[in-house]
Amino acid sequence: MVHVAASGTVYAFIVGTGLVRASEPGLGWQTISNGFGKAFLLHLAVAQSDSGAAFAVAFDPESRTQSLHASRDGGRSWSSLGGK
Repeated sequence: MVHVAASGTVYAFIVGTGLVRASEPGLGWQTISNGFGKAFLLHLAVAQSDSGAAFAVAFDPESRTQSLHASRDGGRSWSSLGGK
C-alpha cells in the first residue's frame, strides 16, 4: 500500500516493518508505526491540512477481519474505530 499526501509526503506500508514515510528531497524513509500487529494496511487517507489526522483500513489475515483506525499524530499511534 502506497499513499502520496497532498504535501508530497509518501506513505507506504511494508509487511514486517509497518507504516513508513518519506518526504522530498531525498526520500529518506522513516518508520512511523508498527501498531497493527499481524494485520496489514489496505487503505490510508491523510488529511490535507497539517492537523496530523489519518485514517487506515487494516486486514488481519488470521481472523479474516477488517478494521478502521484513526490517528491524530501523523500515524505514530492509532485508535480502533471498529471493524468486522
